[in-house]
Amino acid sequence: MAEEHLRENNIPEAQWNMRRFRFTENLAEGMWASVITEVERRGSRWVVTRLDRNREAVNDTGFLPL
Repeated sequence: MAEEHLRENNIPEAQWNMRRFRFTENLAEGMWASVITEVERRGSRWVVTRLDRNREAVNDTGFLPL
């Protein structure tokens, strides 16, 4: 999702370093009601910098550049 967003916005790969993104979703089944994942570009790799699992659903879901 992050790379797709950057490409759609015509941001060259040379400028991706240190870009951060969040994806939040509510889950229909399972132990957790919602999950928040944040990633950051470090060099040529994406690194997960945050992973929160919550027992309650959240209001703001979806993809977000940080």
